[in-house]
This record gives sequence, structure tokens and C-alpha cells, in this order.
Amino acid sequence: GEESDREEEFVNIQTKKFGIFLISEEDDGSLLQNQSNLEEIARKKRYDFFQRVALEIGAQKVALGHTANDQVETFFLWIFRGTGTKGLGGIPPVREDIFIRPLIEVGRKEIIEFLQQERIPWVEDSSNQKRKYLRNRIRHILIPKLLDEFDPQLIEKVVKTTEILRSEDLFLEKLSLEKFNDLKKEGEEKEIYFPVGELKKLPDPLKRRIIRHAIQEIKGSLRRINFNHLEAIFRIMKSGAPNLKVSLPGNLEVCKEYDHLKFRIASQEKIQFHHEFDFLPKEIKIPEISRKIEIEVLDWNSANLPLANKNSALMDYNKIKFPIIVRNWKPGDRFQPLGMHKYKKVKDFFIDSKLPLSERKKIPLILFADHIAWIGGQRIDERVKISKNTRKAIKMEIR
Repeated sequence: GEESDREEEFVNIQTKKFGIFLISEEDDGSLLQNQSNLEEIARKKRYDFFQRVALEIGAQKVALGHTANDQVETFFLWIFRGTGTKGLGGIPPVREDIFIRPLIEVGRKEIIEFLQQERIPWVEDSSNQKRKYLRNRIRHILIPKLLDEFDPQLIEKVVKTTEILRSEDLFLEKLSLEKFNDLKKEGEEKEIYFPVGELKKLPDPLKRRIIRHAIQEIKGSLRRINFNHLEAIFRIMKSGAPNLKVSLPGNLEVCKEYDHLKFRIASQEKIQFHHEFDFLPKEIKIPEISRKIEIEVLDWNSANLPLANKNSALMDYNKIKFPIIVRNWKPGDRFQPLGMHKYKKVKDFFIDSKLPLSERKKIPLILFADHIAWIGGQRIDERVKISKNTRKAIKMEIR
């Protein structure tokens, strides 16, 4: 609003004094639509703006105004959130990208004294006074009390501590990144996973860092991820239950699926499909799971060889009943697995096969009228198997 306009005009006047050109940009209005997370969204917009302008004008670096006090505030902010050495290492003076912070070891008091001595005006943003933000409560209540009643050298000592922690963190980061790349396996789009057994063998500090690397790779950042989130992932990893899930900020989910720990963006859509035919088609497309089933009718005799490919199935042509239905699993579905004399719930079959929860709705079930003939890629029903009396067979193959 008006305060922002006054600040922009103030900066404009100062830049003209020094012969520096000013580039500014107004928000498109989207900030006001996200009041619940205003600080975070505003920060992202600022950094996006800096990077875009730097690229446009060919700047190699963007210098930010963080001070030693900002470093100390961040240190305590991370303590309250729960963190490891990475968080306690605070704000890096130089990042791997274009951002640098030349004032990060200079205290706010020292900067203000310099401005007063040189009679340089400055502007204080009113949001810095608002006590609803944790950072501001740390700034105005906690740090002054610690300086007055415990240690007047607190700022310098915390800054030195963050420097030591950053150095140690870089060393551990190198070790954990090597292990992360050794263990990581690529799943579907935007999914990576790790063997749970291999992760369990590692010391906890390495496990935590590998988990953080995984979150960073899928989510794009570690913002809003705290100690409690990591502990929740530890719990599902150690649990004896085969299928567990933790939901994290940024629409990220971490799932333990039998022997694997998977990191992925949570799907917003529930997979449902149902395709029905009153004739025998040559091909059935299932766009919902990006698969298709190719169908072929074969003459059959005892000399034919059985299929070795699990995505293919042979059934007695004379056992076909219409309509032929291709759909996904529903609770209560039952079939008679090949080689068994009793019926079995499809859910129990999936559990026995250690099929992850996330995969079950993607498995096509082929029905002949009202009974399941084939759980695609898994097992046919005993009632449709090839027998010594079979003269014609139907071959189905999932691609």
C-alpha cells in the first residue's frame, strides 16, 4: 500500500544521489490472496525478481542486506523449529547461486551507528515491529534479554558458532550426497525410492541427510520441513507395518511400501477406470494408466509352450463370457487364483504379493461377465485356465 510506495520513492531518491539506476516492480495482486503464508510467498517473489533482473542486465552477483543480527535471529528460529547442523549453520554468506551477503558479519547496531555518523537516512519497515511473527519476537524480546542479562558478546559468538557449524555441515553433506546417489533409485515421474533395509544400516545422521536430499530433489526446497517431519519418516521406516505414509508441506508424501521408502508429489486424482465390451476387441486402451491390452485368438494344442512373460496371459477361449470388462480393483473383489481350489479376496492377494497400496488401483482387472478372469500382470483365475480339452486360446498382453 502507501507505505510500500513511500519506501520505493525513498530508494529512488537515494539512487539518484549516487547515480545508480533503479529497477522496481509492483506485485500483481497475488500476495493479497495468500495472507496465510504472506512472508514465504513474498520472499519467493523477491528472489525470483532478483534473479530475473540479474539475468536481464547481465549481473554476476546479487548482494543482499542480511546482517549479523539476522544471522542470530535465524539461529534461534531454527532452534525453535527443530533442526540439525544445517539449520544451525544459519544464512550462508555466499551461496552456490548468484546471492552474496557482504554485511552478514556486521551487527545492526554497528550499521546504524555508521549511518548516523555519516548522516545517511534509512527507512524501517513497519512489519519489522509486528510481534505476530516469531522472528520479530526473537528480535525484540529474546535477543535483547540475552544481551542484557547473559552475554553482551552474544551476537559475535553466535555468528562464529554458525560459521563452525556450516564448515562441519559441508563435510557431512559431501559424505551423505555420495551415499544418497549410491542408494537412490528412480521411480515414476517425480518419484525416487530407497531400499529400507539399506537405509536402516546407516547411522542416524547419514539417514537424516539422505532423507533431506530426497525431499530437496522432489520438492525443490526444504522450506517448512522441520525436525518433526524427519522423525515421522524415521518412525514409518522402523515400523513393521508394510504400508505407511507421511504427508509433508508442499504436497509431498513419503511412503513406506514393503521394502522401499518412496518420495513423491502426492497425486490429486484418484485413479478410476471401467471399459466394457460386448465383443472381443483386438485392443483395449486404458488411458487412465497409460496402458493397453492387446488380444489375440490362437489355435491351441498340447505342443504349445506356456508363456514366461508375466504381462501376458493365456486363457481358454470357450470360457469367455460377455460383457468383457476392464476396470480397477474394488473392495470386496474375489477370484480363484490359478492352482487354488478356494476363493481369495483380491485385497489379500495384493497383500500376499507385497503389492504397494499406490500400485493397486493401477492394476487392470479383466472380467468375463461377473467374474475376474485375470488380474493383469499377476494371476489368472483357475476357471479360465488352459486344459487338455482346449482347442482355441485367447492371449492377452499388457503393454
